[in-house]
Parts: sequence; structure tokens; C-alpha cells
Amino acid sequence: MMLTMLLLLLVNLCVVPLLLVGVIRKVKARMQTRIGAPVLQPFYDVAKLLRKGETISETASWVFVQAPRINLAVALLVAVLVPWYGLTLPPGWAAASNLLLILYLLALGKFVSLLAAMDTGSAFGGLGASREATISLLVEPAVVMGLGALAVATRSLNLSEVFTQPIHPLVALLVGVALVITALAELSRMPVDDPTTHLELTMVHEAMILENSGRNLALVEYAVALRSCILLGLAAQALLHAWPALHAFPPPAQYGIGLAALGVTGIAVAVAEGVLVKLKWRRVPHFLAIAIVMSVMAALLAVAQR
Repeated sequence: MMLTMLLLLLVNLCVVPLLLVGVIRKVKARMQTRIGAPVLQPFYDVAKLLRKGETISETASWVFVQAPRINLAVALLVAVLVPWYGLTLPPGWAAASNLLLILYLLALGKFVSLLAAMDTGSAFGGLGASREATISLLVEPAVVMGLGALAVATRSLNLSEVFTQPIHPLVALLVGVALVITALAELSRMPVDDPTTHLELTMVHEAMILENSGRNLALVEYAVALRSCILLGLAAQALLHAWPALHAFPPPAQYGIGLAALGVTGIAVAVAEGVLVKLKWRRVPHFLAIAIVMSVMAALLAVAQR
């Protein structure tokens, strides 16, 4: 059983993140009436970048060099602890998936990315870091309140235990929608940011990684793919728990359903990017306010159900 869990975990960490990115890009291309790159293109891109050398600014310090490695290590740790794919950790490891620990680890990864963006002294890096920090500040209340609502509903702070217990369908639905909205903002996707833009003045995430190249850029891209799986997977799991019959399935079936839900969520994000337009910067707080209101409603409902 343990060997099977380790093999599934290896597949989840090495295959699913880049495959999800490839699916999103392919669906988005189809929405724009283009053929698009192959679904496996992210694997080819990362392999190509790993073989290339790095160009590092003379003004960059060790922070810029080591930040992608630290960020990837944090993302891998969170990906192991968070049950974003439908399977929970063994009972002895459940305490490691503490909600507060996960939130702090996600914040640590973001903090390291901001430091790296500002370390080179690039104007665009500072611009992107400033906007990223503002978005994180607006997203954090929605994430904390949403996951807190799930914790109150299940009387547990451990995410591995939260997603093994029945949750009030309306609480799960509200939290799931709120997490989808916050994931779009955290991952700098439409309508908050266009991940394919080449206009530096409107970039958020892309402006932060303009100085990265070669192996550093490969680590950054892989870490972003992992964060996409974690955030979208958490949203998918919350939405799945609005379906009362989910816990009637055995764990292997729940794993398959969880991966399918993650894929559907990724496809929905791609479809949304194909039809939505980028919001003006002043409108972003109004968009994220929707997630905050939904999380607060879910928290109030969870308290009322106790």
C-alpha cells in the first residue's frame, strides 16, 4: 500500500503539473481557433531549458540564484502535504497537513519570489513584485476564510482530515468557487492578468521572471505548474465535496475522480481565458471581493451548522 502511494505521489509531482499546463494551453488555443502546441510541449520546454546555461545580471546576488530552488522546494513540500488529487496522507502524516502550516508555506514561496524579482534592480521586476504583493494581500482573506470555513465544518485543521469528512454542500460550493477565483489571481491568469502578454507595463508574474533564463527559468516554470495543481486542485476538491455521494466511492475511485475534477477545472480556466478580457487594475479588488464575500458566507454558514 505504501509503495503504491509513493508511486502515485511521484506521478502526481512529475507528470500531472506539466500535463495540466499543456491541457490548458491546448484548450485555450482551440478557443482562439488555433491548433496550438502539443499537450506535451511543457515537458519539452522544461527539458530544453534544463540543458541551457544561465545569464545572470552583474547586480544579482545569491538571492536571485537560489530563490527558484527554494521556491520549488516549498512547492514540492506543499504538493506532498495537500490532498489536491483526491488521496489523503497516511494517518501518521496527517498532522503535517495543518492548515496554518500550508498557508505559511505558500506565503513563504511567494515571499521568496518577490525577493528574487527585486534583487536584480530591474524596473519591471519591481513593478511585477509590487503588483504581485498587492494581489496576494487581497487574496489572503478569501483563502484563509474559505479554508477556515472547511475547518470549522469538519472540526479539524488538518486538510487530510477535512477532505475525508462530509461537508455541507453549500459550504463546499461557496468555498470552491471562492478558491477558483483566488487561484486565477494567485496564478496571474485572466481576468486578473494575461499570462501570454508581452507588454511589460501590464505584466504581473511575467514581469517578475524576465531576468530568469536556462535552469533557473525551468525551475520557476515547474514551480508555477505545481502551484497551479495545488490551488486548482484544492478548489476542485472543495467543489467535489458539494456532491454528497463522493464518500461512497472507494479511495482509488476518489483518486480518479479527483484528477478528472482537476482536469475539468483546468479546462474551465482555459475556456474562461478564451472569452474573458483583462480587467483594469482598479477593477481587480472588486473581482477579488466576490471571493471574500463567498468565503465569509461559507464561514458564517459553517458556524451556524455546528
